[in-house]
This record gives sequence, C-alpha cells and structure tokens, in this order.
Amino acid sequence: MPSRDKVATILLSVLALAGGIFMGYADSHSDDPAITLMILAACSFLLGSLGSRRPWLWPLLAGIWVPVLDAVLPCLGLAPWDTASPPTLPSFLGVLAVVMAACFAGSYAGALLVRAARRAMSPHHS
Repeated sequence: MPSRDKVATILLSVLALAGGIFMGYADSHSDDPAITLMILAACSFLLGSLGSRRPWLWPLLAGIWVPVLDAVLPCLGLAPWDTASPPTLPSFLGVLAVVMAACFAGSYAGALLVRAARRAMSPHHS
C-alpha cells in the first residue's frame, strides 16, 4: 500500500496539472493576464500549503501550461490568433518567466506559512 505522502503527492500533482491546463486554456481566450497571474499564484499558494514538502513541484506542473497553450492553441485553431503580436521565442520566454515567478512565489509562500505555523504550534517552540 502506498504511503500517505505518496498518495497526497499524486493527488496534488493531478490537481496541479488539471488546474494549469484549465488556466492555460482560459488564458488563451482572455485579454487580462493579471487575473491569470493572480489565480495561478493563489492556486500555487494552496498547493504549496497542502504539499509543503515539495513547493518546487507545483509551479512546474501548473505554470508551464499558460505559455505552452498560448503558443499551441492558436496554431491548432482552438484559440483566437493575435495578428498584432504573433508568438515569438522571446515573447514565449517572457511569459514563461513571469508565470513561473508568480507560481513559485505563491507555492513557496504557502509552504513557508505552513512550516511557520507548525513551528509556532510545536510544544518545543519557546
């Protein structure tokens, strides 16, 4: 039988992947990147709180989908094509950097909050 930690990691990984794919799809149909970043940071905070042992994993699973789907979905005809600014490698990398920064910040903030709360509530804390 798998350990409780392994089951939690698998469930949180599925949640992170599903949330990231949903946000990538939603972002490719939206003109408001600030909302996308806030939602990704909040979701990463939640994932970091629930899976505080692996805060590095959640941004990688959730955050990568926004820039990838922004580039791929218009090519497949599944999202509107922005003729004013076609996707280029520098724009892709810029979006990737901003999205991953928001996701890592949220995930590590959640993990640090949980760790600080555990430390404050431990009986050995003076």
